Amino acid sequence: MPRLLLVAQETGGVGKSTLTRGVAEAVPDAPIIELESTPRILEYDHGKTKGPKRVSHFPVRADRASIDRTGGQAARAEFDGPINAMVGAELPTIIDVGANTASSLLASFDDEFVTGIADTGIEMALVVVVTADAAALTDGAKVLAASKRWAKARFVVENKLRGDVDPAMLKRVADGAYVTVLPKFGFEPRTLGFLQATGLYAIPQLKASDFQKEYGFNEARRMVSDLKAFRLAVMEAVRPAATWLAS
Repeated sequence: MPRLLLVAQETGGVGKSTLTRGVAEAVPDAPIIELESTPRILEYDHGKTKGPKRVSHFPVRADRASIDRTGGQAARAEFDGPINAMVGAELPTIIDVGANTASSLLASFDDEFVTGIADTGIEMALVVVVTADAAALTDGAKVLAASKRWAKARFVVENKLRGDVDPAMLKRVADGAYVTVLPKFGFEPRTLGFLQATGLYAIPQLKASDFQKEYGFNEARRMVSDLKAFRLAVMEAVRPAATWLAS
């Protein structure tokens, strides 16, 4: 049976989707199950009209208040679709768990779920992204703790976009998980705009000449160099998790 890799963080804006894309680049045959209020990972299936799509999107409630208002059976049933897709996976699969969703999803992984997953032979692992932010560290620790019953492997990526996490704090949060680092990158506005619009997928094919007419030779050269360096850094940060998924 295939392996499943969940990329999760309850706090938004920490780079979780970027790390998901890094795993997708490192394991190019892995389907992606996306749990978000709206589709975000569009680049792999953009314009595709034939054949199976790589990304399966399952909508979830956009904010904590709306999740809490539903409660009970409604909140539990919300995850029927993605969990059924996970159990039905035939290939190593990436699960991108959106902000405000990780805690609710993992809470649905009760004893019966854990036993049932074990009976199918499926193995699951978890990647959690943390930053130098109190909410991200607290939420990350909670998500990691909730995964101990079922995760065959746990990984933490320290994203330095907001600076360094205190090493002692990072060790406590990770609680034995394998830790890697994504360095901070300083992008020029137009480079950042391109990255936000396209993700990592298009970067390997980029050439300075693609931007030279609009931005000039030197800025175009910097843009391509920065984008390619960032893609490689993301893939290196998720390499241990991607290796687990593909093995």
